[in-house]
Amino acid sequence: MWSIEIPVVHGKYLRNVLESIRTQTYQDFEVIVVNSGDELISDLIREYGFKEVREKVNLLNARYLAHKNSSGEKALVLDETRVLRKDTLEILSEIEHDMIIVGEAEVGNSSLWIRLAQLDKDNLINCNEPDAVKGFLLPRAFNSELLTKTFELLRDKLGDKFDKVLYPDHELIYFTSRMFSNKLHVIRDSLIFHYGDETFLSIIRKYYRYGRSLRILKGTEFQILTKTSRKKRKICKGSKLGLYTLYVVRGIPFILGYLLG
Repeated sequence: MWSIEIPVVHGKYLRNVLESIRTQTYQDFEVIVVNSGDELISDLIREYGFKEVREKVNLLNARYLAHKNSSGEKALVLDETRVLRKDTLEILSEIEHDMIIVGEAEVGNSSLWIRLAQLDKDNLINCNEPDAVKGFLLPRAFNSELLTKTFELLRDKLGDKFDKVLYPDHELIYFTSRMFSNKLHVIRDSLIFHYGDETFLSIIRKYYRYGRSLRILKGTEFQILTKTSRKKRKICKGSKLGLYTLYVVRGIPFILGYLLG
């Protein structure tokens, strides 16, 4: 059985996400939603009959709580902005690996930022190899026992900092999981569709918050993930000028958040 684990704060796209799960061709799953938002989100979770954990926590802890309350042999680490193609679970169920990276596509309006984010995704999945330090290709599907070991180690090593991590939650999970297993598979087809940042201001706000959160890892065993140089990637598709524009718009507020936050 699959455990689909979703942390939620805002819930703007949550109905889309839950509906994409409900209509999967493969139906052996449970859904655990950690609700750090409001009662309207609770109402929606109840409407679909899925499991809710109601607690206001930061993202890494929300992912832990979702997994702690799961019972499946396999875990799909999802978000409130990511919907599944109808056959996603069916395809994932045919693959016997401890971790699976899944191709993604951007959805939403056709703004410049959405188009550039899609181009970035295309370059990452087609031009770059998975790297647990660089962390720009991240597994979504995990063997549940592996994920349990990963959270146990993260909680032990981060101590009281564990609950403070907003970013890089997913990268920490991948980085730590690789300490236990190298069995990784990559699906380059887009099985997940992401509602990304549509405006300049939304990018600025998000990456400033990310930079502030990254400071938490200073002085820990995961300090290597605070180095911005690790994010250097290969570009083999589309406009380099466009991509560098995206990286600057993301990178400047990120660095400011890290230095000033």
